[in-house]
Amino acid sequence: MEKPKNNSLVLELTIISAESLSLTKTRPVKKNVFVIIKTDSNNSQTTTMDTENGSYPSWNQKFLTEMSMHAKFFTLEVHCNNFSGDRVVGSARVPVSDFSNGYLPSDYLHFLSYRLRDRYGERNGIINLSVKVKSSSNIANNSINSIPTTYSLKTNGWNYGATMGQNVTHGVAIGVPIRNRY
Repeated sequence: MEKPKNNSLVLELTIISAESLSLTKTRPVKKNVFVIIKTDSNNSQTTTMDTENGSYPSWNQKFLTEMSMHAKFFTLEVHCNNFSGDRVVGSARVPVSDFSNGYLPSDYLHFLSYRLRDRYGERNGIINLSVKVKSSSNIANNSINSIPTTYSLKTNGWNYGATMGQNVTHGVAIGVPIRNRY
């Protein structure tokens, strides 16, 4: 994958499986099920077609995709290809806040399951996936040496700051102001 744009996230998505899919309330899906991943109107990817597992398809297929940093969600659409053509079985919107909240390190693997909704908004199965937000160092081979190692600010007798070690690759620094009066 080429170097990502500055205003985008690189996601590693694994579409694992789906459960309890049906075409109508009484007619389960029999075969030919696939998923379309839509990160925006111009960017979509498709899994291979599961031809054997019917209402419980399995893909375990991995994708690397770019997504705008300002996007609020991406969409998963489960389709069934039958005698009458391609039909949407159900879709789910995956909120970015479910896997990119800033409290966890990059490259943290999230296992997620979402309820699928059909075109009428009715429940129609579940989709299982994993999501990992790839760090820029894994994508573009950036060096940790480009990150400053000392941050400090001194105002009105208060010292704010932290020194980070050279081998620190990620983490959270929490600072509490301490008044130095010698």
